[in-house]
Amino acid sequence: MPDLTSLDNLYLIVGFLAPGLIVLFVRSQFVTGRISPDLGAVPYLIVSVIYYALAYPFLEILLAIQQPGVGKVVGWFTLIFVGPAILGLVLGINIQKNLFRRLLQRCGLHLVHAIPTAWEWKFSAMPPQWVLVTLKDGTRFAGYCGPQSFISSDPAERDMYIEQIYDLDADHQWVSVGKKEVLITSGEIQTIEFWPCTEEETPNAPR
Repeated sequence: MPDLTSLDNLYLIVGFLAPGLIVLFVRSQFVTGRISPDLGAVPYLIVSVIYYALAYPFLEILLAIQQPGVGKVVGWFTLIFVGPAILGLVLGINIQKNLFRRLLQRCGLHLVHAIPTAWEWKFSAMPPQWVLVTLKDGTRFAGYCGPQSFISSDPAERDMYIEQIYDLDADHQWVSVGKKEVLITSGEIQTIEFWPCTEEETPNAPR
C-alpha cells in the first residue's frame, strides 16, 4: 500500500485529484451537481483523467522539460490549477446557456438535463421579474424579485426572500405599500407565477 505521508505520493495525489476538484468546484458555482458523497474521490479522479486527456499536448511539453526553473513551476501550476478553473468556468457557462444541449438537440439527441430541478433551472439565471407566490394555505404574495432578492440553491431548503412586496386589491391590482419585504420559508410554497419586469407598471394578478 502506498505511503500517503511520502512527499512523492502527496504530489501524485494532488496531481490526480486537484484538477477534478477544481473543475467541479467552479462548475458548482453555476449549478448544483449530481455528485453523490458516497462516491468519495472517484468523481474527482474521473474528471481529472478527462481533463488531462484534453490537456495532453501541454502535459507532454512539461514532461519534456528536464531542467527545473520558474517556467516549469509556472507551467505545472497552470496545468493543475489554472486550466481546471477555466474548464469549470466553461462547463458552468455551457450549462446555464444550454449551448451543447441545443447542439445535440439539433442532431436529434436528447440528454438528461445537467440541472437537476426546475427550481434551479429557472432561478439560476433569472433576470429581475414580477412574481406571484401562492402558499399551501392559499396566502399570496405579489412582489418584485430583483437583484436584492435571494432564492435558495440548497435542495433541502427551498426558501426565498423577495425584496419588494405589493398588496392585491379587490380588482387584483398590485398596490404599493412602501418598503415591504418577505421571507418565505422552505416547504410553504405551492406555486410561483412570473411576469417580465417592466418599469412602467406592475402586472395584474390572475384571478
